[in-house]
Amino acid sequence: MEIKKIVKDSFSLEDLELPSWLSSNITSKNAKLSSYLWSSTFVEKIRLCELKIGNKFCAESLVIYPKKESFLPIFGTEFLNISNRKYFGAIDFHPISEDKLYLSYLKDFPNTKVNNLKRYNINRFFSEKFWIKRSNIDFYSEYCIWVKCYLHQYKKVIESGQKGTPIDKYPFREYNTYMSSNDPAFGILKSYFSESFAEDYINNFLFC
Repeated sequence: MEIKKIVKDSFSLEDLELPSWLSSNITSKNAKLSSYLWSSTFVEKIRLCELKIGNKFCAESLVIYPKKESFLPIFGTEFLNISNRKYFGAIDFHPISEDKLYLSYLKDFPNTKVNNLKRYNINRFFSEKFWIKRSNIDFYSEYCIWVKCYLHQYKKVIESGQKGTPIDKYPFREYNTYMSSNDPAFGILKSYFSESFAEDYINNFLFC
């Protein structure tokens, strides 16, 4: 998986301590779950999740939270490989306020052509520059190129000193609640680990 390398090449990272109940690598049955947590300048935290289940399923999920006081968007991206037959990729600057100044950094990027998502309201916490692709052919290399492009622009946003419109003392709270309540990973984590672990992982690691 290449996203870990892309993150390390993009930021000067400092390791953050994982929750006491979570190890960086966990295996159960034929599933392997790897979890990473970092901080960096201008960034509150960066978390990366890699899940591989034999040849059945492979997922990579990255979320970058800017400094809370900036009220800037949250960077999010994920890639899914289902049995080497179905592929899904998504990248976005997830807005946490109605301030759209950050979109000026994406003016040359294509507008999203998606009208709806199965689990998510496209009009909530998704920008008009949301990149998404589904295919029966592996497009991981293309996806990584887009991640690099978006991440390059995201660094410019968070390093610019620009701030969004203050909306809440805890600006990530609604985003975390919304994403955790809709995350499809619960069923997979429950099947290969346990229900309590799945709840903890989603609510107290992926989105917290």
